[in-house]
Amino acid sequence: MLKILLLLLPLLLFGHQSGLSYIKLVEDSHKEIHITYKKPLADLYANKITINYPSYCITVAQDPQEIDNGYIINRSTMRCGKKGLLDARIWIDGLLRQDKGVLVEYDRGDFSKKVLLRANRPFIHLNQKTSNFKLFIAYVKLGIHHILSGYDHLLFVLCILILAKDLRSLLFAVTSFTLAHSITLASAMLGLINLPVAFIEAMIALSIIFLARELVQSNEMTLTKRHLEYIAFIFGLLHGFGFSNVLKSIGLVKEALALSLFSFNLGIEIGQILFIASVSAAYYMLKTLIKRPFLTNKVYAGYLVGTIASFWFIQRILAF
Repeated sequence: MLKILLLLLPLLLFGHQSGLSYIKLVEDSHKEIHITYKKPLADLYANKITINYPSYCITVAQDPQEIDNGYIINRSTMRCGKKGLLDARIWIDGLLRQDKGVLVEYDRGDFSKKVLLRANRPFIHLNQKTSNFKLFIAYVKLGIHHILSGYDHLLFVLCILILAKDLRSLLFAVTSFTLAHSITLASAMLGLINLPVAFIEAMIALSIIFLARELVQSNEMTLTKRHLEYIAFIFGLLHGFGFSNVLKSIGLVKEALALSLFSFNLGIEIGQILFIASVSAAYYMLKTLIKRPFLTNKVYAGYLVGTIASFWFIQRILAF
C-alpha cells in the first residue's frame, strides 16, 4: 500500500483536476453566438486543441482572457448568417486518445444540445436533440472521469478501505459515504444549499488528515474505528459539495435534470468501486511480497497520506 502511494505521489500533489475543456455557445435572437471557452490551467494538451466553426462564421468581438478557479477563460462573439449555427457542424482538432475531451453545449432558446467530444468522435452536428440514452452515457463517463482524477476523494476512500476491520465494516462505511455525498450533491445542484468552494475544498483536505491520524493510531480502537460508517457519512456530506462544484462548472441539461444528476452520481459510484477493487487486488498481491507486518505499513501510509492532505489543506487555506 505504501509503495503504491509513493508511486502516485507526483500526481496526488496536484489535487483533483477534471481535465475537461468546456465550450458554451449561446445564440441570441439577433443570431449572434456568444462563446465561452474554458480550459484547465493544468491540462498539458489544452493549448493544442483547435476549435473549428463553419467557414461562414465571423468573429465580431473578443474579450480579454481571464483566469478563474483553475481555468483559462476566453469569451468571444461571432455571427453565422441568418441560420446561425443551427444544422452546422463544429469539430475539434488535436484531441488525443487519453484526453478527457471537450464538453460542448449549444443553446438557442427553443433548441439545445450538449455532447462530450472525444478523440474517437471529435465533432457535433447541431441538427437534433441529444437522446436521453446518449446523455445518460455522457454523464456517467463524466462521473467516472471526475472521481478517478479526484485524488483527494480517492485518498479519503483509501483511508476508509485501510481502516475497515472487515468486509462488513467496509460495506457499511462505503454505503454511508455514498448516501451522504449523494444527498449533498443533489441539494447543491438543486440550489437548496450553497457553500463557498474554497471552504469545502479545505474541509475535504481536513477530513483526510483526520483519517490519516486514525491510521497512525493503529493500536487503538478509537470511536472512528468502532463506528467508521458514521464518520464516513459525516465527511461524505462535505465530499458531496466537492462533487457538486465540478458539476456546476459543467452544467446540467435543464430538460433532463434528474437524468443527468443521477447518471453523474452513478458514474462517481462506478469509479469508486473500480478504485476499491483495484487497490484491494493490488494489496493482496503485495501482501505476499511484503514481509513486514501490515500494521507497520498502515502507520507509514498514515504519515504519507497526512503529509499530502496537509499540503492540500495549507494550499487551499491560502486561497481564501
